Amino acid sequence: MIHIFTSVVNRPDFVDIQNKLFQRFLNDEYRFHVVDDSVDDSVSDEFYSVCSNHNISYYRKNDRVEGLNPAQACAHTVQWTYDNLIRKNHRNDIVFFCDSDLFLIDDFSITEYMQDAIISGLPQYRGHVKYMWNGIMFFNMSKIENLDIDFSDGVVDGQLTDVGGNTYHYFKNTGIVMKETDVEYPTHYNDIDLQKDSGGYNMELHLNGKFLHYRAATNWHSNWKSCDDPLEEKTKIFGQIIESILSE
Repeated sequence: MIHIFTSVVNRPDFVDIQNKLFQRFLNDEYRFHVVDDSVDDSVSDEFYSVCSNHNISYYRKNDRVEGLNPAQACAHTVQWTYDNLIRKNHRNDIVFFCDSDLFLIDDFSITEYMQDAIISGLPQYRGHVKYMWNGIMFFNMSKIENLDIDFSDGVVDGQLTDVGGNTYHYFKNTGIVMKETDVEYPTHYNDIDLQKDSGGYNMELHLNGKFLHYRAATNWHSNWKSCDDPLEEKTKIFGQIIESILSE
């Protein structure tokens, strides 16, 4: 069984959409897990309700660290999820960790994709430092000997990195070769303009167009502790895309 994890701070509606699309397009037996790092208890109640209604595993992360910037807060949650849930409970499984606004939009088998891989993800570069983006990560846990992966950001080998920056050291020290995913920035999808009213955060397609990344849904660029939607027009466009996909 494939185990899918995502961490959330807002947008309970996105969990519902992710779940519908996994049901529609994922060609594997799977379990969906949601880690709730939201600030507002009322939003947590919404996440819990969505997960309960759809038989999604729900975890409330209560050890929030104050004073973190958005990258640090994200890295802390990814690390907490990996250490406390993934490596402890899924040592022999294939695990997929994805952004809360990353959506499967085409037929895909994670089992088949990971047959020849130990770890897969999208590489990021800061000078000579190559590391793994936290938004799309696959782990064939049974093939990983050293489970001590550090997903923190910060200055790495003299370069300022985002979330996942310290995975540079992990790949360098273990010799594991990351199977690389790809990303593209299309202008349209099903005749829908992806760049119109995007707020400067154009949607992305990942892994040969299998996944759509909304981008900036957690408001990290704005008031990241708020559950308000500063990109309402973009959300409308996204809704049209999802409707067109589900109606095919």
